Amino acid sequence: MFDLNKDIKSNIEIFFTQETIVLEETIKKALNIDCFVKFTKAQITNKIEEGDFFGKYNLNINGVNLGLYVSMNAKLASIISDLMLMGPGQAKDILDPDDIDSLKELFSQIFGAYAQVIRENGYKVSFDGFSSEKPQDGSFFESEFEIIIKNITESSLYQYINIDEFKKVLDSLKIEISQSQDTKNTAPIFEIADESKHNQVQETSKDNLNLLMDIELNARVRIGSKQMLLKDIVKLSEGTIIDLDKNVDEPMEILVNGKTIAKGIVVVVGGNFGIKITHVGTKEDRIKSLGG
Repeated sequence: MFDLNKDIKSNIEIFFTQETIVLEETIKKALNIDCFVKFTKAQITNKIEEGDFFGKYNLNINGVNLGLYVSMNAKLASIISDLMLMGPGQAKDILDPDDIDSLKELFSQIFGAYAQVIRENGYKVSFDGFSSEKPQDGSFFESEFEIIIKNITESSLYQYINIDEFKKVLDSLKIEISQSQDTKNTAPIFEIADESKHNQVQETSKDNLNLLMDIELNARVRIGSKQMLLKDIVKLSEGTIIDLDKNVDEPMEILVNGKTIAKGIVVVVGGNFGIKITHVGTKEDRIKSLGG
């Protein structure tokens, strides 16, 4: 299995943190719904569990081919597919061809966006899209991503990367790892199992952080919200006032990756609305929030 020291584990975690951010942002846009994605666990395995939706997506990073196998059960896959098709998020036991096509397109968008992120960090990257190619025998790096869609589902998707390919990619990204002959042990390399672990301040080197600094993130301001009946929505007209659940004296929340990183008050700057920061978390808290 991988022989990982603390710095190397941090580097690999950054690799998947970038992917997690892209995964969450792309799903939000595709489904037009608020969701939360968290990278929870990574381990070495000799066996790939092929879910009801299973496919390979091919990246080439710095001249090294990297196959990313994605696996999901029918429940999560059908919910995501139904939401993509403007449905309520109906779960099914069996996926139909429309579901498969929707999911192929979604993950093509996800890995295409991920390739762009890596490219913007200065690396040569190409994306070849979906492949139905089955994995060969070998050892794989298994990673788990928890997907939470509020009031609909909480489930996980799994990703598998051939260890030899992953090692070459990490080497090309100046991330060093070593491998022993024993790959039968499937104990987690590292695991993010609960919020208490997330809340621990982790030491991250300057070089590692530089990998993340040029990632474009969507920041938004939450003014307030309101639960409305369908009949009230139908009655909306010009001039209608909607009473939000936010007191005028309360500061607005600034969110990145679905997490509140600061609070502020509304100001006008050169004819545009702006936010004057009145409270902001520490740099460590802000960076930590980006990984979920």
